[in-house]
Amino acid sequence: MGKQMLFVSSQKGFAVSAIINALSKDGYVVESSVPSMAAMGLGNMVNEEVVVLYYIDDDVRQHSQSLTSLRDIIKNREKCRLYLVGSKDECDTVLKFIPKKIVTGMFLKPVNAKDIVARLASDAQRGSATGKRRILVVDDDGMALRTMNSILSSHYDVFMANSGVNAISFLAQNNVDLILLDYEMPVVSGLQVMEMLHSEENTKNIPVIFLTAKDDKDTVMKVLAAKPVRYLLKSMSADEILGSIDEFFL
Repeated sequence: MGKQMLFVSSQKGFAVSAIINALSKDGYVVESSVPSMAAMGLGNMVNEEVVVLYYIDDDVRQHSQSLTSLRDIIKNREKCRLYLVGSKDECDTVLKFIPKKIVTGMFLKPVNAKDIVARLASDAQRGSATGKRRILVVDDDGMALRTMNSILSSHYDVFMANSGVNAISFLAQNNVDLILLDYEMPVVSGLQVMEMLHSEENTKNIPVIFLTAKDDKDTVMKVLAAKPVRYLLKSMSADEILGSIDEFFL
């Protein structure tokens, strides 16, 4: 049997048909369901791993009970990845019924079917049973590492390194989706670590977000000059840090 998918949508227009066709060509066995029957459809699937793709094309609030049932089934399945396709407001409405921590990814409309197929393949290759994105946090401060792990671990698979050297060693054997890198570290600074990452073929494309405790103009300018995908202040609240990283992965 091919890769199993439950495709949830209220209507079957051109966009939905294009996505289903692309998924079928990529080897997915796609079972379609309307939102009100999604929980039953997933519950009947016996394959070890199932992908649920929810294409939002109506007012999801009328399906609140079905969404709650779908949430409970996903939480109880060992391997199930859930993706949402919709506008930001539509996805935010779904997240009122299904917690963000069990949503593997979101695609904002308009979306290309090829982008969906590529993202699903990328997530599957990472081999994470939870389907969570993998983040490496690099900081010489043990307390900072534990704090970031506490903030991120509900949404992501978090790995920690207490030095730039240890981070490079870890990345030689492991793949991650994002590196949170302390800007100021002894021996090997964050900037030096980033230079080493960019010099290696297997790490040069891993996005880096700098962490810094300083918010003065000179430090901010130095951080931005290194061209990370963004930077975070350690003084930010847990919700702000998590929200920024969630937004990056959208």
